[in-house]
Amino acid sequence: MLKIAPLPEKVISDLEIFQFYPWPNKPWIRASMIQTLDGNIKDQNDATELISTDSDKQIFRLLRQLSEVILVGSITAQSAPYLNIKINTSNQELRKKLRLPKKPRLAVVSNRLNFTKDWLKSRVDEEQPLIYTHQGNELNIEPFLGLAEFVFCGQKEVDLKSVKQDLVRRAYKRILCEGGPTLLNGLLQANLLDEIDLSIVAKLSQNSKITNIVSDANLKVPINFKTIHVLHENQTVFLRYLTEGHKF
Repeated sequence: MLKIAPLPEKVISDLEIFQFYPWPNKPWIRASMIQTLDGNIKDQNDATELISTDSDKQIFRLLRQLSEVILVGSITAQSAPYLNIKINTSNQELRKKLRLPKKPRLAVVSNRLNFTKDWLKSRVDEEQPLIYTHQGNELNIEPFLGLAEFVFCGQKEVDLKSVKQDLVRRAYKRILCEGGPTLLNGLLQANLLDEIDLSIVAKLSQNSKITNIVSDANLKVPINFKTIHVLHENQTVFLRYLTEGHKF
């Protein structure tokens, strides 16, 4: 892989890549997203499988496997085996050295509880997922009791600031958001997102419906980003941005 910026350019090995994605020793929410040249996060099958490259998967695994919490919306959570998070051998050892839990915990944000009991029953991971919803759903969680830990944040919709506060209360610092666009938009609107790690693949999505990484560009407050690095390998460019004002 080639480091393009900041200069000078440098070829970096697989073992060096993790140094380009450090975690600060404080609560930090970073988003990991991928998109095509036409700005789509979904391929012709409404998934990411045909978009992602080998190098993207490598970065994706690194960010995921060295996190403490994977934060996703309920639709995204059901789009992949989020209830069976795998850690490769080398990162298992690295997690031990970093004194991280055995696996990152899954945290799902859901306003509508639009998931099934069967989905929750498919869990392979030892730890139950955290489900963040609002108090208006208190009577609606009964079918799922015993399958997940429910946390109520907000009256009529999920208050993401309260979600972060709860994660911090649980001593989680490395919080990785993997989407979807609605959740990412909410984190930006609340000015909670510290970092975006974006992979841009030199492909077209072949999907007539364009789904952007963020669901709504009308942010209540202007948010600027600072480019930290640009990496490149084969068809993929990797961009790391910090939210302006959020100090690493």
